[in-house]
Formats: sequence, structure tokens, C-alpha cells
Amino acid sequence: MRRYSLIALSAAGGMLSGLAWSEFCPGLILLVSFVPWLLIEDHLYLNPGKYNLNSCFILLLPGFVLFNTIVLSWIRIASIPAAIAVITEMSFLMTLVFCLAHSVRKKAGRTAGYAALTIFWLAFENLSLHSSFLTPWINLGNGLAKNILFIQWYDITGVAGGSLWILISNIFLTLFLLNRSRKKRAALTYASLWLMITAVPAAFSVSEYSRPEESKEGQGSEIVIVQPNFDPYTEKFSIPFEQQLDTALKIAEGMLTDSSRWLIFPETMIDDPVNEADAGNNKYILTLRDFAAGYNDLNIIAGLVSYRIYPGSEKAPTRSARLTNLSEHYADHYNSAFRIDAINYPSIYHKSRLVPGIEMHYSPFLEKVTEWILPDMGGTMWGYGTQDSRTCFIHSATGHRIAPVICYESVFGDFVAGSVREGAEALAVITNDGWWKNTKGYYQHLGYSSLRAIETGRPVVRCANTGISCITDKRGKRLQETEWWTAGSLKGIIVPETEITFYVRAGDYIFNAASVACPVILIYIFGPEMIRRMRRAFPPKKPDRN
Repeated sequence: MRRYSLIALSAAGGMLSGLAWSEFCPGLILLVSFVPWLLIEDHLYLNPGKYNLNSCFILLLPGFVLFNTIVLSWIRIASIPAAIAVITEMSFLMTLVFCLAHSVRKKAGRTAGYAALTIFWLAFENLSLHSSFLTPWINLGNGLAKNILFIQWYDITGVAGGSLWILISNIFLTLFLLNRSRKKRAALTYASLWLMITAVPAAFSVSEYSRPEESKEGQGSEIVIVQPNFDPYTEKFSIPFEQQLDTALKIAEGMLTDSSRWLIFPETMIDDPVNEADAGNNKYILTLRDFAAGYNDLNIIAGLVSYRIYPGSEKAPTRSARLTNLSEHYADHYNSAFRIDAINYPSIYHKSRLVPGIEMHYSPFLEKVTEWILPDMGGTMWGYGTQDSRTCFIHSATGHRIAPVICYESVFGDFVAGSVREGAEALAVITNDGWWKNTKGYYQHLGYSSLRAIETGRPVVRCANTGISCITDKRGKRLQETEWWTAGSLKGIIVPETEITFYVRAGDYIFNAASVACPVILIYIFGPEMIRRMRRAFPPKKPDRN
């Protein structure tokens, strides 16, 4: 196989994998899209005299760059340098995973190599969930978000199960293709196994999806979602905040009734920073409290920017605290959500999974770099603080518990499951996807709410400033949704759920197991050789006979 053919194969893998995140192609294409990359790896393995480890990296990298570019190119709307940085680092690490697995195969054989690839990839995805410099946005299991009919078992495995399914499917399909002409019996075995691997989980999911649900008529609460549609580039910071809130309330008035129990506004609906020590007297919160008083038992959830001042502190009391122009004292700023009714003091939750480079603090040097790369998108002026625990908003009359999930947090399955472990009976995702304009970014983000619904067994209400806002049932099916980039509202019923799924109880156990196995494999395969090299480089000194 010529070099240009190998590069074409690499590009084909990137194109096919990237299509999974598009609007027009099923995510199930991921079950076959890694085959071109696996064929390249096999060709290099069979021709060790012609190709070395550098060849593996050089040939695979273009495909992973194309993959990441197709999926993540929407970041360019905010910043072209940021898009280049994210695409480059993710492509580099994905290629490195394949090269490490290739090295294992060269030392320990095909079975060990494919097992290493699966484990290394899952460990990499787990790293992306916990690193401040990576993003889990492109984890393979996320690519199946459009195909909820076939992934109802995410309530057992989470997204990691989807990634594992994809990797194993591609490996067995590759084994079939490699053996189909020479070893027909082995090829038939691999084909049968591949069909079982793909069909059994899908059939199980279809069965679960089709199962009739127990009627819970009369147990739900009426909810109204408001989509005010303020352009974050031209309107969000130029139209007075009081006028924005008034516009949103007028939209709500047309939908609310005395049966309405929840009213949801999007992320940073109140973008004029609110002092948490005196939040009950803030003019915006008082406006919402007065508005709630006009309806029977209405509770309001909305996004706001808040801050907490630390008077008398000579040093920053938290890692995120800064001196700002709002006070002579250290202060933490938060991207927050709050719940308010006609009587009680507002309950506040702080967003705790922050957007890398935009909302979180790095070292002083890295902060200067991010300020150059990224525009001001609501967080880069001072960064945001976080909180350690999850928060549930409890309805003042019904006692139903809704967990706020702010924007980027909805990408993290186990993080959201933590809210359910704290008693959440439904999830409320509030976001502002208008930063990415009319690109694939908002559409991909929308799909991740369906994944969280399946994993946790909870209905999800999604309120987005510019859309798409929706009501999603616990199977991940969107029951109602708004149009993109239009002002509007939705009204529906959400039924609180209390059953705890296996995934909520166990968390990301597949990712965690892979992260433990990864260093074990590396040490077992490469450790002895490293020890031999060290002994040759530093031989023991011979005893002095004198």
C-alpha cells in the first residue's frame, strides 16, 4: 500500500468519524468509522522494516486533525486561535493513543495491541473529563446522542459504554476484513462476533425504549421555559439589563397560568453582578420575586452572575478570588443559577465545570495567553469560582427537586449524576449557545441533554437564550422544542422521577477501570526494557580490590 493511499485512508477515517456529530448523518457510523485507521495500523505492523513509530504518527495525524476539525470547527466563531489550539491538542493526543497501542502490539502481539488501544482510548477520554486543558466534547460515546433508540443502556454504562461499544465494533469489523480473503473460517467467526456486538446492545435498547411506561398522571408540574433571544455579540451587553429582564417577563406572561409551578430563564439572564451577601435586596431579584407573587406557588429559576466579597483578607482566600474594580477587597465571581419564589430568600448554585480558558483561572502566564487567544465571553475578565457540592432547588410548595445544570456542565455525565445522588428528581439545563451562532456547536450541545436524561433516568428541561430550548423525557426523547435564534417560550409537564439508575450509583466505572489498567499495561510491557536500559546506562560499580 502506497503512502498516498495510507494518507487517503487516514482522511477517510476522519471524515467518517466527524460525520457522526453532523445533523444529517447517524452517529452509528462510528461503529465502522475507525476501520480505516485500524487498517493503517495493521499495514504498519506487517511492514516493520519499511515503517517505524514516527510513520504511525505521521500517517494517522491528518485523519485525527480532520476528525477534530469537522466536530470542533465551530469554536472559530469565538476565536480562531482557540479553535486551532483545541483541535491541535486533541488530534495530537488521539494519534498518540494509537501509536502507544501500536507499540504494545509490536511487543506483545495483536490481541494485546487491540486491548491496549481500547483501554488507552478510554483512559484518554477519562482524562479529558478531569483536565483543565482538554475537553470531553468529542468523547466517542457522545457521538451517539442522536440515536437514543439504540443507547438506552447508557443508564447502566454512561457514555463510556458507548465509547467501548464503538471501539470493540471497529476492532472486530477490521479483523473480519483482514481475514476475509485468506482465512475464511476466521473471517466468518469475526463477522458473526461483530454482528452480535452491534446487534445485541441495539436490540436490548430498542426493547427498553418500547416498554410501556407506568402512568403518572397528576404527579407532574407545569413548567414554562422562556427563550429571550438576545444576541451575545450585539445585544446582550448593549441593551440595559432591566430592559432585557422586562422583555423576558413579557414573554413569560403570555404562557403562565395559576397551574404553572416552574418558570425557567436561561444562563446569565441577570448579567449585572449580584452581591450574594445582599441578594435578597437586589433590584433584579426583587423584580422576579414580585413577578412570582402574581401567580399561585410559582418558583423561578434563572441564571445570574454573582459575587462574594472577602473583607479583611490580605491574601486571596480561594484560588479563584481576585481584586476587582467592584471592591477594594478580594472577591469571587460566579456563573450562577438561583431559585426564587414570592416569600423565601433566593437559593444560589455556582457553576462548577467551567469552560477551559474562558471561565477558569490558570497561572498568571497562561491567563495572559488565554486573554490574547479568547475574547471576553462573560468570564475572562475575572474568571469564575466554583463550589464543591451539587445543589438541588426545592419547590416551595410541592417539594419537587430540580438540579440546575449550567451550560458546559451538561457535557459531564458523572458530574450531573452527582446531582441525582443528592436527590434531584429532574434536571434544568440553562445555557447561552448564541456565542457559537448558527454552527454545529449549539446542535451538538442540545443532544448532550438527551444523554444526561438517559443516564440519570430524569426528565430534562433545557432553557437556552437563543435556542434550542426543549423538554426531554427520561428516555432522551425531545417532546417539545423551540426554533433556533427566535424569541419564544414552551409550556409542558415534567414528572419527577425517583428511581436511581445503575450509572448514577456506580458513576464512570468503565472510565475509572481503564485509567487504572492503563499504567499497569505500560509498566508490564515497557517496564522490563526500561530497567535493562537503565542497567546498561548505569552499570553497577565493581568493588575496588585495592
